[in-house]
Amino acid sequence: MRRAAFPLVPLLAVGIACRPATTGAPVEEAQPAPAPAGTLKARVVSWDVGYHPATEAAWVDRVVSEVTAANRDGVNVLLFPELFAAGLGEYAPTGTRPYEFITRRMTAAVLPAVKDAAGPAMLVCLGSYAHQEAGWPDALNRAPLLLDGVWHFADKVHPTQGELVDDPPIKPGAVVPVFRFRGGNVAVAVCFTLQMPDVFAALKKDGGIQLVLGPTATADGDGVARILRTASARAVELGAAVLVAPLLGKLDDWSNTGRAALYLPANKGIDHAPRESALRTAGIARDDFVIPWEAILALRKQPAGRPETRAYLTEQPFRVERK
Repeated sequence: MRRAAFPLVPLLAVGIACRPATTGAPVEEAQPAPAPAGTLKARVVSWDVGYHPATEAAWVDRVVSEVTAANRDGVNVLLFPELFAAGLGEYAPTGTRPYEFITRRMTAAVLPAVKDAAGPAMLVCLGSYAHQEAGWPDALNRAPLLLDGVWHFADKVHPTQGELVDDPPIKPGAVVPVFRFRGGNVAVAVCFTLQMPDVFAALKKDGGIQLVLGPTATADGDGVARILRTASARAVELGAAVLVAPLLGKLDDWSNTGRAALYLPANKGIDHAPRESALRTAGIARDDFVIPWEAILALRKQPAGRPETRAYLTEQPFRVERK
């Protein structure tokens, strides 16, 4: 959740493997073993907003290198942080509105290159960026999601108070799209949206949700705590995996800190201990998680031989008696 605008001038067993933060070129590594059967391998890339190589092309290449590595490593779900593309604004020519520049370069350079690197099978949520078309008085905090080789977009429906008064302001998105992936439902909840119960009450309906992708940007420990505690609660509430990607680093007077994390439902047969990285303040890091996908999909299935038992998380009619 960004609090200041860019200058207008110049979601069974679960594993986690944390790798050291790095802002240099990726190092070639032995290909890891694929995730166990019935699971998904997820990777969070914690991105440093202050990463600023000499050229825009080098910045794009660094993003693409993370996607290429994820594809090579058998990652099924790849998640970047909220507003990670803010760094592109540093390459905007003098006098150019940075949000418009970022939007053009994401559309023309970043999204096509990431699509080529990801291939047809991986689900990629490229965090979010400030989307502003030419002439717009405001912008959207937009999350690009690559699914089956096609880009889709989910806009942040609950901007922060700071975003609402930014220059230009971030306006709320109109809907929360739900996507189908590997037999389950997936939604993107950008940062502050994770804390909004109205969104998740809606997501419990019509088959529910099995995976929530949470790109985030938080400035301090209080923000980190709010996001992680809320994400954990959502996993229990929804019977879903919730994956969190933090923005790191500093750009001008805007600082970010956070933990990459995976939270799971507190249900029999699922190891629901929280998986969290170390608290980081800077650098680019990868954290790998294993999501027990078949176990999560099974939570809403009617138990065999017990037709009187309602499916897990089905909303029940109730009444309040006042005496």
